[in-house]
Amino acid sequence: MTNVLFWFDVEDYLTPESDDALLGLLQCFEKHGAQATWKVVTQKARVLEERGRDDVIRALQRQDIGYHTDNHSQHPVLAEYLAEAGWDDGVEEIMRRERAGYEDLVRILGPASTFGQAGGSWAPQIYPFLRDAGIPLFMDEAGHIGLDGGPFWYCNVPHINRMEKRSTRMEFDQGEEGLAAGIDKFDAIHRGVVEDGDGLISIYYHPCEFATTAFWDGVNFSRGRQPPLAEWKPAPLRGAAQMATALDLFDRYLAHIVAQPDVEILTGRQILNLLPDAAAERVFSIAELAELLTFSTGAIEHRFVDAETVLAPSELFALVVEALLQILMTVAEQDSEAPLDLEQMHVLVEQDTPLGPVRRQATTVSPSSSIPTDMLLESAADARQYLGHHGRMPDCLWLGAQAISPADFLVTASAMLQKLASVSRSRAVTLPTSVAIKTGQLASERFVGEDVWNWPIFEENFDAPAIMELARLQTWTLKPALLLSAAG
Repeated sequence: MTNVLFWFDVEDYLTPESDDALLGLLQCFEKHGAQATWKVVTQKARVLEERGRDDVIRALQRQDIGYHTDNHSQHPVLAEYLAEAGWDDGVEEIMRRERAGYEDLVRILGPASTFGQAGGSWAPQIYPFLRDAGIPLFMDEAGHIGLDGGPFWYCNVPHINRMEKRSTRMEFDQGEEGLAAGIDKFDAIHRGVVEDGDGLISIYYHPCEFATTAFWDGVNFSRGRQPPLAEWKPAPLRGAAQMATALDLFDRYLAHIVAQPDVEILTGRQILNLLPDAAAERVFSIAELAELLTFSTGAIEHRFVDAETVLAPSELFALVVEALLQILMTVAEQDSEAPLDLEQMHVLVEQDTPLGPVRRQATTVSPSSSIPTDMLLESAADARQYLGHHGRMPDCLWLGAQAISPADFLVTASAMLQKLASVSRSRAVTLPTSVAIKTGQLASERFVGEDVWNWPIFEENFDAPAIMELARLQTWTLKPALLLSAAG
């Protein structure tokens, strides 16, 4: 089965004609008995109320609603006010600025299944807000973070983002040729999905595109401009005849897709049912866990357990911490010479994936030096408390007065567990007295984009390296989101 996601960024609250384009698109979906996900800027929803567009509001309420921020492009946009923020203060600032807007959206249109950023304005501190608000899915086509063109988990939220070769659209500006080319492109992607067995296709538009020849926010807020309210102006219009032609072309494009026998159009809320996290509450013996902990080059990224289950790096970290804590408790209850049965010692994957650290802290222990095993176990006990208190990995672990980075800790501890597990296949094992420090690197960081601040709403040469550093640190949480149909 090929699952197709149509989603629309509903955002132009300055051009009344965009309301008619929105209604026309909604009517297309109702005509064909389909639903899309409509990510609505709250100010747009308020303006629909003010203009008395109950027809549009009622039609939206029959579809799937997403949240597209409170006001989208008014400065400061999210990435601007978070450019110098840390993690905790950034999360609090998003809560302050976005909570009331989301509550208004719920009042007008109902709860959202989905969030999508405003243009190129993104920061990883958004995810605690989504979790707090009960918005379960991120859906966009932004360049900040992706994973091989497929769905993925990041910061405890499933993502349909950067679908690359499986993201498409019909260019209605090109008339009949655009329609024919759009259908051909969809059919080609569809054939590829069928050859792969199943998968997703992402198709997105802005309703205002059908009514205007330029984006409303570019007209008013480009390059950091924030004119007085009295000077805000609507976008230049296509004209009624052009808009009608564009809507007709889209209607025919949608009709073609709906008519395909093995295609199902799903909303963001529906796709969530196909993206379960099979790792949650999975139990492993420490011996089983050790088999997943090969880091021969020191590179750390997600690990597949089987066709249905994949673990994020932060989940591996938490499991290793728990395994060491169990070993510490066993040794304390018995004695340091007591044999360890790793087959009978078990660890559990928590329901929520731990977030990554929020600062990069280097190891201060000399590379390739050795430390007492007791010191490694004690650092794991401290890390376990930190995980439980903060819901995220520590920036470093402490070996007395010396620091060890989470990556170096994971590779070092994993090597010890693997050695214990290897020996335990033939006999009971006891702890070594010391452990050699090894070096690790979070390879998942490569999935964070570069040169991502080119949205024309930003000031010229806008940059936010602190945001991207936090984004890289949070790739400890990155792993594929496996489609239920593909998993089994």
